[in-house]
Amino acid sequence: ADSQAVSQNAPATQVVPEGVPLSPPPIPVQQTEPDFPRGRISGYMFGDAYYNASGDPVHTYSGSTDLGKVNVDGNGPITKDLNGIQLRRVYFQLDNDLSIKVSTRFRLEVDSKALTSDGKLGVFVKAAYLQVKSLIPRGNFLFGEISTPTFENSEEFWQYRSIEKTIADFRGISPSADLGVEMKGFADAGHKIGYSAMVGNGQGQKPENNRYKRLYLSLPLSPIRDLKVEPYVDYEAGVAGADKALYKLFAGYELKRGAIAAEIVDQVIHSSAGPNSEPLGFSVFGRMAASPTVAAYARYDRWQPNTRAANRVDSDLYIAGLDWQPYRDVHVMPNVEATQYRARGTASPPAHHDVQRRLTFYYRFSKP
Repeated sequence: ADSQAVSQNAPATQVVPEGVPLSPPPIPVQQTEPDFPRGRISGYMFGDAYYNASGDPVHTYSGSTDLGKVNVDGNGPITKDLNGIQLRRVYFQLDNDLSIKVSTRFRLEVDSKALTSDGKLGVFVKAAYLQVKSLIPRGNFLFGEISTPTFENSEEFWQYRSIEKTIADFRGISPSADLGVEMKGFADAGHKIGYSAMVGNGQGQKPENNRYKRLYLSLPLSPIRDLKVEPYVDYEAGVAGADKALYKLFAGYELKRGAIAAEIVDQVIHSSAGPNSEPLGFSVFGRMAASPTVAAYARYDRWQPNTRAANRVDSDLYIAGLDWQPYRDVHVMPNVEATQYRARGTASPPAHHDVQRRLTFYYRFSKP
């Protein structure tokens, strides 16, 4: 066969008409390295216009200041008829990428609980950490003031931290952040088996004040599509044989236009100076999107402060509301939060249940 013959499958040679100049060859585009370091500023705010429709009717004063309790927080009844405007959280966050693998985060928080010496809204450090991505395959390393894994995943699934904390956070049985080190990531390439293992001081945003550490372990699992399951445990030893261990199980299922979830928490506290105690609680909640801009949510919590005590006051927490998003990242949410107290044995419950009506506003001023 003729070695110069053209294959039948070869493309036809393009004929350029006379007088038309040939196009120059394309200039290769040189890929540039990402520009490091690079930073991003982000944050959000949520707060309420509130009115306490039910609660303790007795008001006490210090001068012109009403000393009554404003918010439902699981630590006693609120004061009836209190009303006002409040900022419950403001975040200001700076993320800085030092390289593809190494980054830092610094976050400040403002709320109506941490006040300055003259009673103004205070500012404190909520997060300050260094992250090394893929230190091991699919595993990141973090050092500093880090979010604990206690309710990180259940809060993300709930999606309404602006309305209320999840049950473990609401009852204050674990800090939301701690000074420590953490490894978190996935054990498999399909991201079905996750893990977060952390060693922290156990003091939250406060400096360490003893030689004992808190150990955290979370295993977020995605066994099938749309199903999230998370077993969790943490443990902290104490003085003279005292210790405490928290066990938690969360499960949530994403529906086409909503989600349902349940969570149970059980903490065993061994005391060196008195009887042991065991707080126990469970929470169920759901959310549904009626349209891209309108949604609804509801939640019920049962809390037993010490199942080992015959005489105690249990409580039920009820939350319900709507979520209207008139603009992207701006939410207006009318809602009601109520607590009902239940006496066990010879315990004396508060004389009045709690009901707080709120119009909650939430917005982001940027995204990380």
